Amino acid sequence: MRLLEGTGEADDQYSFESTSMHSTRRALLTLALLCTVSSALATPGLDELVEQLKNASDFRVRVSAALQLGKSLTGDAARPLEAALDDSNASVRAAAAAALKNLGDQAALVALKAHRSDKSEAVRAQVAAAIKSLEEERITGSKPKVLIKLGIMKNGSGVKSKKIESELADSSRRKLAELPGVRVLAADGSGPSSEPSSGMPSRVPMVMVTGNVSELTALREGRSIIYSARVEYVMHSMPEQAIAAKVSGRASATATEQDARDVAVLADLRRSVLEAAIASAVRRTPPALLAAARL
Repeated sequence: MRLLEGTGEADDQYSFESTSMHSTRRALLTLALLCTVSSALATPGLDELVEQLKNASDFRVRVSAALQLGKSLTGDAARPLEAALDDSNASVRAAAAAALKNLGDQAALVALKAHRSDKSEAVRAQVAAAIKSLEEERITGSKPKVLIKLGIMKNGSGVKSKKIESELADSSRRKLAELPGVRVLAADGSGPSSEPSSGMPSRVPMVMVTGNVSELTALREGRSIIYSARVEYVMHSMPEQAIAAKVSGRASATATEQDARDVAVLADLRRSVLEAAIASAVRRTPPALLAAARL
């Protein structure tokens, strides 16, 4: 099996169908449930912000990029912000420290502590504040910026299997909960530690996330079979449940005919494709969550 890694462009442009393959689609549809792997799509805007933080000649642009990364709800922002603690401009270094504080990534403590002796008093103060905040959060638990309530998870792929919906729900819950600043409510409305929803921070906005497996296909190309999956999420502002944003992610892989004959291999591939497509979509959710939460 040959895995294919995609980029952010692939989500809209990835297509393996050709006129000559249409006749095989129906015959291979059952295989599509079981086969595909991976394409991690970059969060929209993240790469641009990182580029601005690293290379913008105007320090004010770098300051703005740092602060926006601190609001991004994605752990991918932490490493660029840590690097910015060495920026030549004190305002950028201070903004990076403030952003790391806001991001809430405990792993950033190492980099922050290494910069406690910055030559700028303002930077030292911001670094100290970030360290204090992160250490307190380590003890008391961090306050979430967004609460997520999982809504309906659907299988719109045309492949009949109840497992698809349950796997989408379980994996979505797990991966969304890994986002910094996010807390996913349990199915009964309680938090991950079974605390009642009434015990949640009073001013934390809630977003409902619904999901759909919109594609599970398998298409033959020569002696190989190309499998692809697509997962879509819709962010609903609460309590009115108005649609605020949509994101999607895709995963794909190429397998040999011999691989496709092995039931155990196919089962592993099915689980992998859903995990990979879900991970791809989740990585793109932070800006959409912020929009739905009106932050």
